[in-house]
Amino acid sequence: MSLRTIIWLGPFIFLIHDLEEVFLTQQWIKKHSYLFKGTVVERLVNTFGYSPGEFGLVVGIITILYGIICYFAAKQIKAGMSMNLYAATLLILFINVFTHLGQSILLKMYTPGVITSLLIVLPYTLYAFRKLKAANMITKTTWITSLFMSIGMVFIIFGLMFLVGRCFS
Repeated sequence: MSLRTIIWLGPFIFLIHDLEEVFLTQQWIKKHSYLFKGTVVERLVNTFGYSPGEFGLVVGIITILYGIICYFAAKQIKAGMSMNLYAATLLILFINVFTHLGQSILLKMYTPGVITSLLIVLPYTLYAFRKLKAANMITKTTWITSLFMSIGMVFIIFGLMFLVGRCFS
């Protein structure tokens, strides 16, 4: 499979994974609300809002942004800003696998997102990183730059979730 194809698979992988969360998170939270009573998690849930509509809006916006990043990365297939942004999105997806897995292990139960994380996101991110490395698109500088970019992206994602949650509450 070409690197261009791998890059373009990213938004679809993200969307499939996040649809598991969009459709299952609210009912999961309601069923397991006793786990969060009086904790910071309860405040986060109330702040961000996890209705399928709100969560779906955020996922839609992020998928579009991810698609734009992939467009520029696939268009150029060369080291630089667009490839670093793509690597940052991969890094976020890769780390997200372990947050889902950690939640399920810690709570000793299914948590929304863990199935697609393990079956789709993990294989995709590992394969994509391997293809990037083989194409000499991953360097020490790429890792450092992508790490900082991914941290910034996570803040933007949570900010977007906060704004959408506030708009609909």
